[in-house]
Amino acid sequence: MSQSSTQPPPLVNLSHSILTGGTFIQHNVDQRQYIHSGERSGYKRLLEHVASAALHNSGHVVDPPKCHPNTRVAILESIIGWKQGLNEEMNDKPMIWLKGGAGAGKSAIARSVAERCSEEGLLLGTFFFGAADSTRNHVGKLVATLSYQISIIFPAFRDAVSTSIEEDPMIFDRSLRTQFTNLLLRPLSIVLPNLSGTNKIPRLIIIDGLDECSASIDSQRDLLFTLQEATTTTPFIRFLVCSRPENHLNSTFGLPRITHIIHTIFLGEDISAEEDIRLFLEDKFKEIREGHIFKHTLPTAWPRPEMVDTLVSKSSGQFIYAATVIKYIESPKHRPHQRLDAIFQLRPAFKDLPFKELDALYRHIISQADNLHTVLDIFQFIVLYGGFMGTCDIEMMLQLEQGDVEVMLADLHSIVNFRKNFGHFEYDSNMLVKFQHKSLADFLSEPQRAGDLYRDISASRVLHISRLISIFSGRREQETQVSDLIILPIRHILVPRAFCNSAILYTSSDILQVARQFPIAEFSKPLLTGHGTQWEVQQRQRDVPSAVTIDQHFLGCFLDYLGFVKYTSEAAWSVYLEQVRKYCKCVLSVLEDHLADDWKAHFVFAYYHLLHDSRHHLPRRLFNRWLGDEIFAGTIWQVLIDRLPAPNSYNLDEIPQISHDLTEDIKQKQIFALAASFCIDFLCDERRFSRDANHRARATGINRRKMGDHPWCWHHIVLRRFQCDRQALWINYLLHRRITEIPMPFSRAGTHSRSRISTFQLYLYYKTSKYDFSQHFQLQEWSRYVLLMDLIPYILPLAGRYEPLVAMCKKKCLASISQFWPKESRRVRREMDRYLRRVDSQEVD
Repeated sequence: MSQSSTQPPPLVNLSHSILTGGTFIQHNVDQRQYIHSGERSGYKRLLEHVASAALHNSGHVVDPPKCHPNTRVAILESIIGWKQGLNEEMNDKPMIWLKGGAGAGKSAIARSVAERCSEEGLLLGTFFFGAADSTRNHVGKLVATLSYQISIIFPAFRDAVSTSIEEDPMIFDRSLRTQFTNLLLRPLSIVLPNLSGTNKIPRLIIIDGLDECSASIDSQRDLLFTLQEATTTTPFIRFLVCSRPENHLNSTFGLPRITHIIHTIFLGEDISAEEDIRLFLEDKFKEIREGHIFKHTLPTAWPRPEMVDTLVSKSSGQFIYAATVIKYIESPKHRPHQRLDAIFQLRPAFKDLPFKELDALYRHIISQADNLHTVLDIFQFIVLYGGFMGTCDIEMMLQLEQGDVEVMLADLHSIVNFRKNFGHFEYDSNMLVKFQHKSLADFLSEPQRAGDLYRDISASRVLHISRLISIFSGRREQETQVSDLIILPIRHILVPRAFCNSAILYTSSDILQVARQFPIAEFSKPLLTGHGTQWEVQQRQRDVPSAVTIDQHFLGCFLDYLGFVKYTSEAAWSVYLEQVRKYCKCVLSVLEDHLADDWKAHFVFAYYHLLHDSRHHLPRRLFNRWLGDEIFAGTIWQVLIDRLPAPNSYNLDEIPQISHDLTEDIKQKQIFALAASFCIDFLCDERRFSRDANHRARATGINRRKMGDHPWCWHHIVLRRFQCDRQALWINYLLHRRITEIPMPFSRAGTHSRSRISTFQLYLYYKTSKYDFSQHFQLQEWSRYVLLMDLIPYILPLAGRYEPLVAMCKKKCLASISQFWPKESRRVRREMDRYLRRVDSQEVD
């Protein structure tokens, strides 16, 4: 060895030096200028290309993430077992791809695995990419860093790699594949034969944050192909690769040449993530209560359990949110409970925002999108409607081409995910897109956090409603296919009725303009007559559910929306009255022109359009009752019974008034006559109810013959005689609470008891459940029977002369099931007699 190589390098750089007593001490000496005497030149050159910050135990990374004790146990054990060859399912896979969204805890798991394997002597090397660190955000130093770590473990490897570098001093300018072969695989092939008798052989290489390799997408793909070739030539090595599920990485890992060598672990499917986050939060809160400098100021029982539950929910299985919260709360300069209140917005925020690091992560990821403006518009649908709107619907609302949403969000899979909408099989391409983190919606909803990425939520909602009305205004002419999910912008504001005081936030002059122009009569008539365009007929033949059903839902929501905002301004009130009047005229014209002899249609119109008017004094208990799908299924009046009977519906008051004004006296009498005909025909249909009557008689143990002998006292006897068990009572209440009040059972002595019932009608509900469980989810026939008996005194007195009705009233032959309600039956017969006397007297006059 030459003399020059044995001498230490001269200390010629006197910057940042201190002179003391004739001697000087030099600080910040470049590591590459000082190598131990006797070191080979090849190894010196290797050290020049090492990224020390990429090591799992690097001192350059402040507070590196690691798994909290007793968390991620299953995943860690699975990886360690695979590394040791103990997992049979994964043994033949030389590579694991650990993928998860931003903040899912990939780096923490990778670092914990690295530390454990290092302690057990199973680790060859690690490389942690970092997008913000110029020394480790590219693949240029990857091979040198791994070779450096292996050379520490195997001295023979150091000599071999030094020789390779000395033979080719420009090796670090070669391709990644060439470096991997010459600086890793070949030196390992020299070392491995000497390790045959060793029990524990280091064989694991960990590469974390592959998506943060910002050089190019091609370099990431090239690295994966290089690793695949390495597993083929050197099966000894195993690779743990961690990354976000970016689109290009998904496609690369899905290639045939790679799929057979990898086992994928998706952190989004970790069912224990929420419990691990809860454990982490509880342990950290305990540390704060016991060790914080201001622990004496904390309230008793802090934090409240519901606060922990909310934090777990907002974490969405991602540790970054919980870790950010704890880091913010445990600040030694502030009281922890006040910082937690700031997170829940129970007090003004401090100068240092709680989610600064999390927000920076979101901002960095979102800013990578190519068409940022449109991406933010797409995100507004997820923020407002919780990810329950399909991609095809979003594309139609934003006037994009089909498939554009998935393409524009292709690079954002670390914060969004797509899933098939299993409730809508007919639209294979209508995927649901959701945020992986609930905290992302919070970030985008707060202007202080989102900054230039913020979009006014109220303005977006108004824009969506306006666009939705426009789409349905021209839907038939353009023959556009939509799903019922597209109605969400209107439906979403109508469900929470508490927003009534904020209705002004959900309207604008633009909405009122398109609402006024909406062709409600032309839109409604095909729904009521069943005559659609040729395109709609084709849709029904294809069994596309159905354009008619979707239009019915929209029409109901549109009318409800106009009623919701009608008091916000004079213009809104004018548009509301104008459109409701057009709708009522359309319904009445269809009734006269297409359904002149349809009893059911006239009954629906009389009940929902006329009797609800205050002039008829219909009791509140008979308002808005659901008549059941069995009677009206498949009829053209489904649009009425779907929306108008809704409790607290905003348009019910005006529709009965307008309908009443539009029908003349003679016309009303005719409508009520046909409606009464439907009721009487239903009440007299013995074939429909004989089986039902026998069934209930057997279930209740009632002798129907004796009941006929003593009809007026039997009703009182059963109240004292029968009881139902608790299970039947509550099952029936929960399933039928739409049509009954909360049961108030009493015992024989008059004290409250959950095993007794108060009326015979409730008794029938509960008692028959044990015999007729199949009807739990259907409105029972006899329930409609009772409703129509209650309505007869309000319909029949308004009916004009109609010969079929006169004939039925003369017979007075109610179905035998009427015996169970003798009082109501007697009232119906009395009304029949009055009707006959009235029409006879009118004929004489």
